[in-house]
Amino acid sequence: MDDRELITLFRKRDEAAVSGLLEKYGGLFRSLIGRILRDPRDVEECVNGAALRIWQSIPPAQPRDLKAYSAKTARNEALMTLRKNGAKRRAGMTVPLEELEAFLPAPSGPEAEAEAAELTRAINGYLRSLSAEKRGVFLRRYWFFDSVKEIAATYGISESKTASMLLRLREGLRSYLKKEELI
Repeated sequence: MDDRELITLFRKRDEAAVSGLLEKYGGLFRSLIGRILRDPRDVEECVNGAALRIWQSIPPAQPRDLKAYSAKTARNEALMTLRKNGAKRRAGMTVPLEELEAFLPAPSGPEAEAEAAELTRAINGYLRSLSAEKRGVFLRRYWFFDSVKEIAATYGISESKTASMLLRLREGLRSYLKKEELI
């Protein structure tokens, strides 16, 4: 079943949409969520939670790319579970987040949504300015939560070069956000 058919089923509120979604993207969900949570029970709970959130959001949402929309939903579900669990069960996962948290502003107050959107726009601008390799390394670390070792193996570079590149990328992001007057 292709994505258009799945979206049509979601719009019709046909329960076959959920089973079709899980059949097509369940492996992706488990992989992405598993990098964040590791506990198989939490992973399965989040896979089901992500499917429910997608069910509840389509309609009114009309995603152009169901795979990306679904992956983002699954990742957010895992991050919410991690926060709910107090990050106790997977302390190592929080390292990539802590690397960026040191300088990323935490939007708060009534303007939080607008601030978050502006921060997202700026980060996307920064990522577009990078080479494909650097952008890939950044995303593998901070979106997919790959370890430095996994990233090095993926790109065929040393772990020390990977760690150094990540440090320079964080420093570059910090400078970019300062230039954009977001920090």
